[in-house]
Amino acid sequence: MKRVELIFDESNEAEMEMILRQCGVEYYTRFHGVTGVGQSGAKLGNSTGPGINSFIIAYVEADSATRLIAAVDRFMEVCRQNDTSPATRCIVSTIEEFL
Repeated sequence: MKRVELIFDESNEAEMEMILRQCGVEYYTRFHGVTGVGQSGAKLGNSTGPGINSFIIAYVEADSATRLIAAVDRFMEVCRQNDTSPATRCIVSTIEEFL
C-alpha cells in the first residue's frame, strides 16, 4: 500500500479531482486553505505570499499510485509546455500497515 500526498494550487482543484477519478482513487482526505513556503515560493494567502494550496492524502494500492504519479506528471508537463507554473508536488511513501 502507498500513501500519496498531493500539494497543489487551489486553482487546479478541478484538474486534480479529474486525475483522481481517472486513476480510480475513490477515497482521500483533502485540506483546503493550506499555506506555506516551498520551491515555487510563498503561498500564504496574503500580499506577501499570494495564493493558497490544497493538500490531498490518499492511501492506495501500488498500481493506483503508479497511475496517479504518471497522471500528475503529465499534468505538470502540460503546464510547463503552456508556460504556466503548476506549483504541484506529488509525494509517495510506502505504508507497512494500514488498519
